[in-house]
Amino acid sequence: MLLLAILLPPLYFLLNQKLGMCVLTSAMFILAFFLACTIVMIPGALILWVIAMIAALRHHRRKEMNQNMVKHADLIATKMSEKLQPTQTPPPISSPTRK
Repeated sequence: MLLLAILLPPLYFLLNQKLGMCVLTSAMFILAFFLACTIVMIPGALILWVIAMIAALRHHRRKEMNQNMVKHADLIATKMSEKLQPTQTPPPISSPTRK
């Protein structure tokens, strides 16, 4: 997915069901294509491609971080539930001593 985010950001957003970003990056790619056809405006086309690529990479990084946070939270919750489970036999209740 990372390679797809770098090379074809519109397709990356389409596969991740982000239709607004897909339309926006597709428009940028179409404009970049027409700018690249003029040969003089190739730097402008590269700038548009880099902007679309950065947006896709940021989205990919946020998605990966979110998945890692969910995994980490599940791991912590599992460990805490194991730690807080009541023991099989309750501790004996001692009678208070009188002086």
